[in-house]
Parts: sequence; C-alpha cells; structure tokens
Amino acid sequence: MKYEVTIRETTRVVTIEPEGACYRLTWTETDLDGEESVESHLVDLLRPSPEAFHMLIDDGSWEAGCVPSADGYLVDVVGVTTSVAVVDPRRKALRLGAANAGGLLSTQMPGRVVRLLVALGDAVKKGQPLVVVEAMKMENELKSPIDGKVAEICVAEGTTVESGARLLRVDP
Repeated sequence: MKYEVTIRETTRVVTIEPEGACYRLTWTETDLDGEESVESHLVDLLRPSPEAFHMLIDDGSWEAGCVPSADGYLVDVVGVTTSVAVVDPRRKALRLGAANAGGLLSTQMPGRVVRLLVALGDAVKKGQPLVVVEAMKMENELKSPIDGKVAEICVAEGTTVESGARLLRVDP
C-alpha cells in the first residue's frame, strides 16, 4: 500500500508491504543535486495504548507518541514533536474527482455509490458533501466543487461506477 507522508514540508510516497510478521517501508529520496536514493526499513510495530507505539526499526528500538491533529498527526519521538500528514493516494484520487472544472462531479476510481446526500434542485455550497462512494473497502465523501444547485444526478445509490464516471452536476 502507498501513502503520501509529509514531514516538515517534505512529502514522500512511502510503500508499506507486509514482510513476515513485520512491515517493509520503502521510499525514494532526492538530494539537492537531483540524485535519487532508495531507503528501505524493516519495522515491527506494537501499540501498547492508543497514543503510544513501540517500534523495532531494523536493529533499533524506538518509542513514539502519536495523537490526531487538525492537519494529520502530532508524533513525538525522543521528546521532539513533529507534525505528520498522511494521505492515501486512492482517497486523494477520489477527492480530486470533485475538483473538476465547473460543477461536474465525477470519480477517478471505480467504486460503488453508497449514498446520495442531495436531491435534484437542492442548493449546495462549495465543499458540501454530495455523494459517498465506496472504493477499495473505504467510503469517500465527494464534495461540491462550487456553490450552486444540483442540476443533474447521473447515478443512484447502489450503482457501480467506473473510473471517470459522471456522478452529478452542480450549476452556479
């Protein structure tokens, strides 16, 4: 599984794969000269409490605290607290479907329409959730790209949709 992880304004795509009872974390680093290097670490993770982690990373042992924040998580390792944002690229792709030009709402991944949150003619605000699509066993709220009225609904609850399918249209 891949995630976009942002730490101190640096974003990396991190791949996490099971390896025995542990996980292999891999990402590519690019230095100031444009040279790329691949980092890979074997991680064994224990969670003794909801906010605490005990990690065995390669041959080292680390304790970390982790609590949700407005922008992601606050992670504390050896007394240094850092803000960390984690984005699943699949969820990001679904949300980007809501950012299409104008008021057309479509999805960039195949899935199933779980709920329509509006009806034809409803007034909506930019950012208001309009439809819930399930993809890869995760529910994603797709939001209105503009202020306006729901002018067209192209799907029904329970409909299976392909990548790029029109879901609905909002007119200004």
